[in-house]
Amino acid sequence: MSKRDRNHALVNGALIAIGALAILDNIVAHWILELHRAVPGPWAGPVEVALVVLGAGLLMIGVWRERQARRQ
Repeated sequence: MSKRDRNHALVNGALIAIGALAILDNIVAHWILELHRAVPGPWAGPVEVALVVLGAGLLMIGVWRERQARRQ
């Protein structure tokens, strides 16, 4: 495994981890347990939905990049 491959694996893993954490944090802490809100005020709901969508996007990009790297 070359240094470039290790760097790509690190980036892919980071994208997957950050995406999964964003999804889990927003769903569990913000919606289910209602521990806190992402932002105060009336924009809290749309911002939290946007954060879940962003997390899903990061997760999908990380998984896609990792699958592409493993095919080579």
